Amino acid sequence: MQSDESLTRIIQAYEQIIKDLEAKHKSELQAKDRDIDFYRQKSLELNELLKVLATRPVNVIINNEVKSTSESKAMSDQIDQSRKIEITGGTVNASGAGALSLGDISGTVANTINQLSDSAKPDEPGIKELLTELQTAIEAETDLSDDDKAEALEQVKTLAEVGKNPQESTLQKAGKTAMKILKGTIAGLPSAATLVEACSKLLPAIASLLLLP
Repeated sequence: MQSDESLTRIIQAYEQIIKDLEAKHKSELQAKDRDIDFYRQKSLELNELLKVLATRPVNVIINNEVKSTSESKAMSDQIDQSRKIEITGGTVNASGAGALSLGDISGTVANTINQLSDSAKPDEPGIKELLTELQTAIEAETDLSDDDKAEALEQVKTLAEVGKNPQESTLQKAGKTAMKILKGTIAGLPSAATLVEACSKLLPAIASLLLLP
């Protein structure tokens, strides 16, 4: 009799272990599904951003002068061969002795921002003024590496493009992605960083003017 009871307890314990393992496995699968959905959404957002970039005209800044792709092609024979410039889908990638520096990227961003209209209210900054202030704050942040600054400035440039036509749905998606990247960048900074304080004021104001959620 005692042997039967022991066998019953063993069977019950085994069944409980099976149930626990099944519950754990189900939980892990649900977590994995959430991760897959998250990265799938990020991939879609990135694809939308790439589509926007692919439709943009490419400007190359040479000696502080903006040259269109047709003009720059005519000047290609005059460019130092030690500098290699590859243009893919609207993105300029440079390498070699004259590779694009942070200053080059900064100039491109400033040029894009300057294409926006000035604020209609002198005592109230518009999107042009807010983006200029954001660019300045990013460039001055000592806790950001040059690579991080370049990445953040690219997002500012994207927001400037959105500012030209805030109602355009594709640009809206690109703007949302840019905002997420900027927020992710400042999330890794010390809370006392100057850029953190600046973004706490600038990003909500920029999002409001660009009709971003």
